[in-house]
Amino acid sequence: MKDLISELIERLKSADKDITEALASGSNIHNFDDYQRILGNREGIQQAQAILDSLLREDSENDN
Repeated sequence: MKDLISELIERLKSADKDITEALASGSNIHNFDDYQRILGNREGIQQAQAILDSLLREDSENDN
């Protein structure tokens, strides 16, 4: 099994890519509420990525 952190990073990147493509193509966006929901999901994914990156940076700084 892959490293859990690596798998999480990979899945977050994949989800962000999928949402970005959906926003660009307009698929599954039938009204403004759909757009806001999808945009909110993307924001949440990006925040999770930022938190994870920050934790990994702190961990690597503590190892040095």
